Parts: sequence; structure tokens; C-alpha cells
Amino acid sequence: MEYLNYAKHYYDMDLALPFFLVSLAGLVVVMGIIFIMARIAQEFDKGTGDGFQNPDIIRDSEDKGKFIGDSEQNYSMMYEGKIHDSMEKSFSDQDGFAVDSSLRGRGSRSRSRSRNIIGRKKAMAHEKSFEFIESFYELVFASTSILLLLSLYYIIGDRINVNSVNKVWNNYKDWVLLLFLIISMLLNRILDKILVPIRRIDAKQRASMRLESSIYVVLILLYIRFIYESYNYESLIIYFVMLVVGRLFYFDVTWEGFKSDITGIIKNFPFLLLVGGYSAVVVWYGFNSGFLLKANGVLVSTLIAHLFMDVCIVLFDRLRVWKLFLH
Repeated sequence: MEYLNYAKHYYDMDLALPFFLVSLAGLVVVMGIIFIMARIAQEFDKGTGDGFQNPDIIRDSEDKGKFIGDSEQNYSMMYEGKIHDSMEKSFSDQDGFAVDSSLRGRGSRSRSRSRNIIGRKKAMAHEKSFEFIESFYELVFASTSILLLLSLYYIIGDRINVNSVNKVWNNYKDWVLLLFLIISMLLNRILDKILVPIRRIDAKQRASMRLESSIYVVLILLYIRFIYESYNYESLIIYFVMLVVGRLFYFDVTWEGFKSDITGIIKNFPFLLLVGGYSAVVVWYGFNSGFLLKANGVLVSTLIAHLFMDVCIVLFDRLRVWKLFLH
């Protein structure tokens, strides 16, 4: 099939629209699971003494003015870094009155504190949900960046039959792959900085999710090699396996650093299962509906599925569909 015919095929709305809707529906299901995971994690934190059951923690939070308003206002304010400055306004907007301890009796102060605590509990539960959501976003974006450059690498090496290109490619393909991986890091930064700004997770969590994305790509390549029985990705499999191993066992690694990496992999493994199941369902539907072409190979088809997943994530975030899960 000529490249123009490929383009016409993927722009066929009769095929593309149902594929997009399936991708969007899958994302909504995944987000529902993530909110459930966040709720369980929050309850676990409370059970281990990290929640709001400790009165000293509550009083300390009150003294420092850490109360956060209702969920939607909380989300937008935290995105702008204005939580602390908006404490009193948030409380007034949510409960319909401002706090003035000099004008209220002991009963009013008691009710005020009770509402304050409930509001903080809800806000912290929502904060945990948003952290989980952004971790999933980071995993999907990092995986998309790697898949994009690997697919380009595969297309140049196996699909472009031009003598001059092939000659240069055979001499420098290993260096080109290294260059592509560097570009993928920059592309990933663009995705999580411009398309959907990710501000809730720290650098350590970002690094952990990107390591998970490398493992995810290795699993895709292993599936292609041993289950799909394609031998076109032997060098890529070896390269990425060594990349993951090198990430864990670099020359000056410390025991604490190694334990931290392994702990991050284990802790974030549910996200790997989620993105793996999500992409598997979308790719399976794409092949069975005829939208994804087997002639493209599993790697390129998985990339196309991820591009649709990215679009769904942008819509999910920009339209604030996450509000449907907050209560």
C-alpha cells in the first residue's frame, strides 16, 4: 500500500471515529480505576497514621493555614500554586460564611473545625487522585515518545528502499537510534509541559514512571518477538533490555539508589498493568475493526493507538471530565 493510501485509510472517519470513541471509553474506565486506587491508598495512609486521625497533625495544619477548598476550586488553585493564599476565601465559598473566632461561640468554633477537617480530608483525597492521574499521564506520554522514535527507526530501516538512504543507515543506524532516544526525552518533556502540564509529581516519581515506560516498551518488543513471532526487532530488544539493566546497575550505583529504583518499579507496577491493558484493548479493537493495518506491524500500530490515547488524555484534562469522579 502506498503512503498516500495509508494516509487516506487513517483519515477515514467511518473507521477512525469508532476507534477514537473506544479509546476515550477505555480512558474513562482506566481513570475510574485510578480514582479507586487513590481512595484505597488514602485509606491506607490514614490507617498507618499518615492521614488526619492524629489531632496534632490536624492542629498543625490549621495553624499553618493548609485548608483547601472544594474539589474543582482546589484543582484549579493548586494548578496555579495559590492554595495557601486562598485558604480563607475557599472556606468562605464552600461553607457560606467566613471564620471570625472573635464573633463566634464555642459551638460555632467546634462546627467550624469539624467542617475544616472534613474539607481537608476531601481535598487530600482529591490530591492523591490527581497525583495518580498525572503519574499515569507521564507513563503514557513517555511511552508514546519512545514508540514514536522506535517506529521511525523501524520505518527508515525496513520500509524505505532507497540506496543512498540504506547506505547511510547501515553505517550509522546505531548512532541514529541513540539520537532518537535523546529526542524522545525532549519530546516527552514537550508533551507533559505543553499538552497537559504535569505539576503534582516530583522528579523522583517522573523518573520512576519513565523507567516503567522503558519496561513497558521492552514488554511490547518481547511480545512482538516471541508471540507475534516477528524477527525485525532483535537489535531493539537487546538495546532496550540493556538500557533498563543499565538504568538499575550503573557503575556508581549505591545500594540505597538501587532499592529506591526497585521500590519505585514495584509501587508503580499497577500503572504499568493499566497502560498495558488499555493499549492492548485499543490495539485489539483496531485490528479487528480494520482501522489498524497488520501490514504496519505491531510496533507502528501500537504507536497509532498511543497517539489516540494522548488525544483522549488531552480532552479528558481540558474538558475536566475528571470532575465526574469527584464527590
